[in-house]
Amino acid sequence: MKKYSTLILDKKTIEKLVDIRKSIIAIERAFYEYGKNRVQMPPKIYLHLGRFSGDFRAMPVYADKFNKCALKWVNVHPKNYKSGLPAVMAIIILNDPRNGFPLCVMDGTYATALRTAAAGAVAAKYLARPESALVSLIGSGRQARMQLSGLYEIFPIKKVKIWSPDMVSVNNFIKEMKSLKVGLLPSKTAKSCVENSDIVVTTTPSSKPLIKRQWLKKGVHINAMGADAKGKQELDPWILKSAKVVVDNWQQAVHSGEINMAFAKGIIHKRDIYADIGEIVFKSKGARADKNEITVFDSTGLAIQDLAIADLIYKSAIRRKAGKWFKFF
Repeated sequence: MKKYSTLILDKKTIEKLVDIRKSIIAIERAFYEYGKNRVQMPPKIYLHLGRFSGDFRAMPVYADKFNKCALKWVNVHPKNYKSGLPAVMAIIILNDPRNGFPLCVMDGTYATALRTAAAGAVAAKYLARPESALVSLIGSGRQARMQLSGLYEIFPIKKVKIWSPDMVSVNNFIKEMKSLKVGLLPSKTAKSCVENSDIVVTTTPSSKPLIKRQWLKKGVHINAMGADAKGKQELDPWILKSAKVVVDNWQQAVHSGEINMAFAKGIIHKRDIYADIGEIVFKSKGARADKNEITVFDSTGLAIQDLAIADLIYKSAIRRKAGKWFKFF
């Protein structure tokens, strides 16, 4: 480490430094700190750019346990594929809280994918039935792959059903995920995909409900990961009305999470939300009450997750002498 130099980490370097197992441990620790109220974390800040069909989000955070501040600056521009750019790109800055010095600037895109998958795994660990063996994926993109990898670390998964409007994407998913050595089955409809499943994971950008209440069996757990902006939703609002709903953060969830449309329509109210994930992990509130209860985790993504994963990456890079040093000041 060079005095007052900043470590620069790109995606390829980061991919060699951390894995999903270590990420799950880091995110569970982060949720515990969040539940203990030892985190300074303003709600996600949005900069909407309708003219360019995109937006930016700023996510600042400080936590005593990590002894660092972090800021993630991330965009969402769905039309970027036309120019060969990712729809989502992110940068994370880690700072020393004592003097503000930028310790590290890293790619936040892969880090975000990791921490999101780890959050889903942690939520399911507390809310799904421990014997869950059948997983259904609504969506077959990058995050669906990451979510399955996270769940695979926690549960005795035997079979996975996958549905997406794009069957080419589903077939590619199955080819790429064969190394997990579980049954991977394409589904023709969303209904056939989720029927009889123990865990359902949604990772789409849908603005219309894809899953109906009557398709779900008793005791299912749902990780609703796709809704990340106002107007998006993947679940029938009546699922939320009848389930035990856990959000990551109330303010973010009501603005842009899975619950935003049901709340806007008056189908659910704040009293219908059971807890946030910090309360569950810290155990100030109980998790699953019985085997027949339907549970939902509404994930919008928290800055404390970014801090936890960035701290993990940074420490690994220091130990392994990875990355490049740059003197800004």
